[in-house]
Amino acid sequence: MTDLYHLAYVSDVMLETSDQEPAQAHLDGQLREILDTAKRNNRETDVTGALLFSGSHFAQVLEGSESAINDRFRAISQDTRHHNVTPLLYEPAGERQFKGWSMALCMPEDLESLPALVRSKPSPGSVEASDLGKGLIASLAAAIGRRANSRV
Repeated sequence: MTDLYHLAYVSDVMLETSDQEPAQAHLDGQLREILDTAKRNNRETDVTGALLFSGSHFAQVLEGSESAINDRFRAISQDTRHHNVTPLLYEPAGERQFKGWSMALCMPEDLESLPALVRSKPSPGSVEASDLGKGLIASLAAAIGRRANSRV
């Protein structure tokens, strides 16, 4: 029996706007802060994963031990920079898909096809949610793989 789990979720973005700096620069700063915090917290608990930012939604995959994933998801669910956090998939995983990535950032243009995140969110635990979660894992892992291969 494995203690490696995958968790995939989607949420609606609630990032702050700023009157003091251009919108894109402010958004980039907030994304950098999210990634820096995620990387630090994930390294401490041996969690790996990827975050997709579509502008209006976050979709994230976390992988690690069951207890670490539960702790990370509890904290993530309470983060006010997003709402309507909807779990898609939570299941034992055979192997890590994001090995070496405490948290990778992907944008829609990084993916060959964008999972249908914005049309409607399926009910947690449904077949549709599970399928969307598995598709998200595959899409993000493929994007990260292409990124790694382009560096060689």
